[in-house]
Amino acid sequence: MTVQCPNCSTKYRFDESRLKKDLKVRCTRCEHVFSPSFLNDEEDTFQKPAPPREPPSPDPWESYPGEESPDDMRVEITPQQKTSWPDSAKLKKIGALVGLLILIAGSLVLALPRIAEYVYIPFVSSEPDTTEQVTQKKEFTEEDVREIILDNVQQYFVSNDNIGQLFVVEGRAVNEFETPRSRIKLRAVLYDAQEQVVQEREFLAGNAASLFQLQVSSREELESTLTSQLGILTNNKYIEPGGSTPFMTVFYNPPEKVHEFGLEVIEAHIPE
Repeated sequence: MTVQCPNCSTKYRFDESRLKKDLKVRCTRCEHVFSPSFLNDEEDTFQKPAPPREPPSPDPWESYPGEESPDDMRVEITPQQKTSWPDSAKLKKIGALVGLLILIAGSLVLALPRIAEYVYIPFVSSEPDTTEQVTQKKEFTEEDVREIILDNVQQYFVSNDNIGQLFVVEGRAVNEFETPRSRIKLRAVLYDAQEQVVQEREFLAGNAASLFQLQVSSREELESTLTSQLGILTNNKYIEPGGSTPFMTVFYNPPEKVHEFGLEVIEAHIPE
């Protein structure tokens, strides 16, 4: 038996022996639902068609009912599943995030070398030769350093677990000039009973180690602390009139013949 959709005239072939009067079918082309009825048990007639709607573009597929269904069952063909594609909005967000990360990384690469000129950053800041920087001026005279006063000077011994006996000299260098000073440098000297020099050390002010560091650090660690460029740039680069900077130096296992020590300021630069 051939059944024709009353809405779009698409024809379907059905096994007449399986049809019932109340069976409903759905047209796969226009999706109109209709049910065949029988006139005088001989002629086919159809329900009044619903308002026509525009059929989809794909060609119709013929539908064949399978096993006998309940009276209210609708015969329909499942449309082909669509292929899913990534959401374009999500792709745009991911692209924007990646672009932002690249921009931040590029900015850091450009900015870090300039920041490192003022703040010490490991693996980025260069380790300047402090000797060259503090001796670029002419030889310093007493007049150049006479208003740098050494205050609260202390000397004492500390027992270090890794090194042995340490002789520590520390205090503060005060700028009593009327103008700022920078990169104050000192010399500490150990003398024997005959006033002969036993050991001496020259060092820039700006750094000091804690008592705990003095007790447990290795020699390399202590030297790194006492010569840190970060401390020098922070505390000894620009000292206002009346301002001060800390200093500390360490003599490692000094000989027993040491009788006294001396401490003096040997450089004090005028900031450019």
